[in-house]
Amino acid sequence: MSIVWNEGVRDPKRLIALQQSGLVGTGPEDAFDRFIEFATELTGASRGFITLVDAENYTYKSAVGISDDEPHSGRTVESFCRYVVGTGQPLIVDDAVNDARTFDNPAIELHRVAAWAGYPIEDVNGAVLGTFCLVDSSPRLWSDQDILVLASLSQAVSTEIALRRSDAELLEARRLIAELRGARE
Repeated sequence: MSIVWNEGVRDPKRLIALQQSGLVGTGPEDAFDRFIEFATELTGASRGFITLVDAENYTYKSAVGISDDEPHSGRTVESFCRYVVGTGQPLIVDDAVNDARTFDNPAIELHRVAAWAGYPIEDVNGAVLGTFCLVDSSPRLWSDQDILVLASLSQAVSTEIALRRSDAELLEARRLIAELRGARE
């Protein structure tokens, strides 16, 4: 049973929302790092990521459990994130090699993914920008508590993104008001 993901990942509206998020190309940020650090600490996962996904590539906005010399980006077709972004649904995989949905995913070999759990990160309009995911190099049964942590913190990241967008819109409105006042004088 393969997951149909291509259409959702390549959705033009989603890609525009990703660009408009202001997150692409901005590198790691403490605010996002704290969320993923907290998630790995609470769940005991060896690695955790906040990942932004475009049509062809993914980039880690935040990463825990990998060294600086390991890649912080790659091809979307070589990731588990494509399933979450493409469907808009969480994906929980206890044993990637033996899961009919993921057994042939290149990330198993490339990134030593044996267990993977991810939730969508969305903008205010519900466009999926990427994933909040946890990874282990050995199969594991993700507990209800692990999934609750993942779901809650992915929502917190989505809220952080929404607040940033609101702040940017407010600043732009203030700039326009000041410009209009200046034109009247």
